[in-house]
Order: sequence, then structure tokens, then C-alpha cells
Amino acid sequence: MYMDVPLPLPINSNPGMVFPPRKFTTVHDVARFAARIIDGILEHKELLDSGNLPQERAASREKNQPLCMAQYYRLLGSCRRPGLERDSQFLPDVRNRDESHHIIICCRNQMYCVVVQANQIGKLSEDEIFSQLLYILSDAPCLPSAPPMIGLLTAEPRRIWAKDRQVLLQDEQNCRNIELIEKSLINLCLDETLPLAFNARGFVGAASSTHFAGHRDETNMAHEMIHGGGSECNTANRWFDKTMQIIICNDGTWGLCYEHSTSEGIAVVSLLEKILNKIDEIPSLEENGITQQHLPPPERLEWIVRPEISKRIQEAKRDVDRRIEDLDFYVYRYQTYGKNFIKSCRVSPDVYIQLALQLAYYKLYGHLVSTYESASTRRFLLGRVDCIRSASIEALEWAKAMCQGEGANVALESDKEDEEDSRKVSFSIYNREQLTELFRTAATRQTEIMVQNILGNGIDIPLLGLREASREIDGELHELFTDESYKIANCFLLSTSQVACTTNSFMGYGPVTPRGYGCSYNPHPEEIIFCVSAFYSADNTSASRYAKSLQESLDIMRDLLAK
Repeated sequence: MYMDVPLPLPINSNPGMVFPPRKFTTVHDVARFAARIIDGILEHKELLDSGNLPQERAASREKNQPLCMAQYYRLLGSCRRPGLERDSQFLPDVRNRDESHHIIICCRNQMYCVVVQANQIGKLSEDEIFSQLLYILSDAPCLPSAPPMIGLLTAEPRRIWAKDRQVLLQDEQNCRNIELIEKSLINLCLDETLPLAFNARGFVGAASSTHFAGHRDETNMAHEMIHGGGSECNTANRWFDKTMQIIICNDGTWGLCYEHSTSEGIAVVSLLEKILNKIDEIPSLEENGITQQHLPPPERLEWIVRPEISKRIQEAKRDVDRRIEDLDFYVYRYQTYGKNFIKSCRVSPDVYIQLALQLAYYKLYGHLVSTYESASTRRFLLGRVDCIRSASIEALEWAKAMCQGEGANVALESDKEDEEDSRKVSFSIYNREQLTELFRTAATRQTEIMVQNILGNGIDIPLLGLREASREIDGELHELFTDESYKIANCFLLSTSQVACTTNSFMGYGPVTPRGYGCSYNPHPEEIIFCVSAFYSADNTSASRYAKSLQESLDIMRDLLAK
């Protein structure tokens, strides 16, 4: 699913996640928080190496089944590698637990290697990591010349980046740098704050409904995590191939950009929320300015930049900025109700929200489209996800009934003889009880599809296997996979997923097709957070318009189902 896709990783593949902002008043606060994050990562690595990671089990639908934990072991020390024909993965050798470990720190487009654990020195303490980070934060702004923006190349289309990588690898120094980056446990990016006005199409004012005191709005924060804000901001302060890039901004905004091929969101969210909860239990320290200086300073990576690479970096600047400018992104908090009300209606919150997404689309366009919702298949060895197809016939019939007389939906006419008057008159053939019954039928069907998928009876993963087998065995695709209906069914104009968090966090991503929408959601007891995305270059989509339609849909669903 991932390795053959040639599109750039930021926006098209890598999700971005925003965690609750911190309060930083000095550079020491930034370094201390980052040090605690790294310390938490090292503790988690020890847990993985010991084999004592707790076994997770299914909480519903044949409860207590063990869930595959392989994704958790692929988060640290892994990386995606571009290829001329297809990408590949670098995964750590979990059997080798004695090797040294390091982390790459990105700051002002410079990259530093911090050895955090080695046989000679053991594991660095939090204070020692803090000292290394303070050095980087003071060193990077004072360097006499601007660094080459090598990180921008990782934001290019995969086959182009593969060619650039081959050129870089012609120099031994670059080989070592790339090896250090790919084998690092994580990347930690210390970012500058995006301008307050940065939003969907460059610098065009605010869009998100929620602001944090003294902070930018949430849409602005999401842009930071998904792509970094462009070549003039933080996009070069990244290595988008890296599985985990933790991003900490000097204004307290922080979050994550992660490469999706190794893991679903659940493993990443679980790890960082566990670390965050532990940090919040630690009392704040009053920094006295005295830091431990007995360690050598971290190594700053120096690059050999050939003329062709220098030219490519300039081209990458233009390409990246153009793609970022095209991203229409909107973080929307629906605060009228949340999952407490939905549960009172005797409906699964996920099923309810999926039907709201269908209704919102129908209200805008008068029809439904192929919809993707991820369904975990971790009950099976190495299971990832299958596809819950939410655009069912039952959902369509309910949406049509809910929209009778609206927009693109054809108004029902009376039997009056006067044709002109009859066009002006419409009436409802569905009363509240009938609409409720149609909703219950759609919800039942959505639940059935969901259960089929999580229990291994979905259709998309078997079809994917057959498609790849036919390509491998016959050298060409079976006619089923070239049929127009298969292409339509797999062009997901609405790509969705629930990213449930215990913290006030949210994750977003771009659409998977140029004319489509992306929509992740995080239901809380009294609100639902949506991250809606589209592209400005598609003249028939709008993230804010879809969010408004979602609001209207959720409102009328409440009116329909409230007791």
C-alpha cells in the first residue's frame, strides 16, 4: 500500500498530530521538556528490549482476543528509504540490544547527532540530555553560514528523492550522515514558531474555531506538524522518511509527524500519551543555569553539496511551497455534544460519526462517494487495517430522506394541476419515526460492516493480496483490477479515521486523491474534534464548507434522536 506510492510524504501520507501546548518562558523550558520526552523514549526502548511490553487485548467484539504488538517494535530506529522503482523500509534488529543508540536533533535546518546510550557511558540521564540540547539551542543560531536545506529533498516525490539520495551517497560523509539519520531512534525537531497568520493558503488569516491563550489557532498548529510551514519556515527542519519526528516549538506548541508505513496511529499515540502523562506527574524544576559539561558536545552533521544537489534544493523549495499552498486544512471542534449524548442514543460513537460524515457529504453534493474508514486487524498476526466502506445503500437512503427538498436532492411535488405552483410546493413523506427507523437501519448496516472488517472478513485486504499476486505471477493485472468499477470503488473521495486520544490532542492528514477530502475525528465526552482537509486546486471541494455541513448534520441528528 505504501511502498509503491510515488507521491511526496508530507500532506499525502505522513499524518501530523498536535498535543496540548506547553508553557515555555525560557529556552531552558524548551530543553527540559525535550529532554524529558527523550528520556521517556529511552525508558520505552528498555521496555521493548526486555520483552515486557504489556499484551493488549480486544475491548469489544469477541473481547479479550490478544492483539498483535508488532507495530510497537517498529517505531524506534526505523525509517523509510526512497527507491527508483519502489520504496523500502529500514527496520532495527530487535535481537541486537547491545548497540549504541542516538537521536538526531534538527534545529534551524542543522542536524546534530546526540548519543544517548552507549556501552562506554551507559544511558544519558535527563540532565545530561538537557545539557546536550541547550548546547544545540545556543549553537545553531550562531553559525556563520546558512546550512544546506537537505531535509527539503525528503519532501519531494519519492522517485525524485531516490535519485537525489543516490547523488548524496556518492560522498562518504553524506553516506555516514544518512546512515545516522536512518538508524536514529527518533528525530526531534526544535522549531521556530509559524507566523500567527499562517493558515490554509499561505498567510491568510485565521480559520480554526479554537485558540489557546497566547498561542496560534489549532489549524495553524496542525500545519506545523503536517509539513512545517514551507521552505521559509520549518519544512527543511525535517527528515520526512523518519518514522517518528517529535516537533517542539519555542512557543510551547508541540506534536508529531510520523511516516505511516511502519505503524498505524494507535501505537504512536499510545507511546507519546504515556510519556506525556508521566512528564505531567514530575514537578517542575527551577533551572539555575548550571549544566553538566563533562560530555563532549553533540556532533553537527556536515554535508557535501554537489552543484546538482544545490540546484535540486532550489527546485524542491518551489515544489514544496506550492504543495503547501494548495492544502486546504481546517481544525473544527463541534462543541454542542460529544460521545456521551451519542451513547445515550444507543449508538456507537464511531458509527454515529461515520453516518454524520455521509450526511454532510450528501448535503453538499446530492450523492455519496467511496469512503474509507480504517478498521484495525490487529487480532491477526502482523495485522494492520482493512477498509470499512461507509457509503452503504442504507446510509444513502437515510441521507436522501434527511435532505428531502434540499439542494441537489429533487424536491417532492404535490399533485396540483398547476405546474408552476407545484414546483414551489414540497412536503415531507417521512415523519420523525420513519427517519429514525432509517437511521437505525443505516447504523445497523454500518456496524455489520465494521464488525466484518475487524474480525477478518473485509474485502479490501483479500483483494489487495489477489491483485499483487496476479501482478507477480502473470506479470499483469487480472481484468477485475482494470475494470472501471474497481477503479471507482478504490478512488476514496472521502478518507476518514477515528484517532481516539486520552489527551486533548488531534491528528490530521491530507486527502488521498486530488478531488477528495480527508477527515479524522476524535470524539470526547462533550465535543468532537475534526481535522478536515482538501485541496484548493480542486474547484469543487472546501474544508471549511464541509466542516459547516458536518455541523448542520450533527445538529439535525441531535434533533432527530434526542428524547
